[in-house]
Amino acid sequence: MPTAQEQAVTEVLAERGAHYELLPHRYTVTARAEARALGLQPEEVAKTIVLRGPSGYLRVVLPASERVDLGKLRALLGTEGDMRLATQAELAAAYPGFELGAVPPLGGPAGDTVFVDLRLTRHASLVFEAGSHEESMRLKTDDLLELADARITEVCEGARAIRT
Repeated sequence: MPTAQEQAVTEVLAERGAHYELLPHRYTVTARAEARALGLQPEEVAKTIVLRGPSGYLRVVLPASERVDLGKLRALLGTEGDMRLATQAELAAAYPGFELGAVPPLGGPAGDTVFVDLRLTRHASLVFEAGSHEESMRLKTDDLLELADARITEVCEGARAIRT
């Protein structure tokens, strides 16, 4: 029987006919630990960072091996306004169907802008947390981009920003 967190993501996928694979693993807190638990390299696992911007929440999806560059996102969005990591209280209120720190790039409340780092598009499929710290999901990259209506750009520290 699917968990509530898993169900929040799989319902979106089922509605659109997307194929996915659920990958149970030991409890992990970081995307790097998730990669180790699954026997994958950090570059093969996508982590989702939730940010609070002037227009609401943003989900930024990047390789587990990388760090997000807030300056690049501000430049991309053309805003000098406040952009910061969402707090635990904000995450709990905005994404009640997911465990804190395990928000996936799709599912949950609609309306988030989703940015996917260009490096991830080099992979045929991506692995990311399925809303809990004990289960990940493998999904075709093209399906994720379409279902999340994602914008592809470079958002990692040290990478050149590209407008999309």
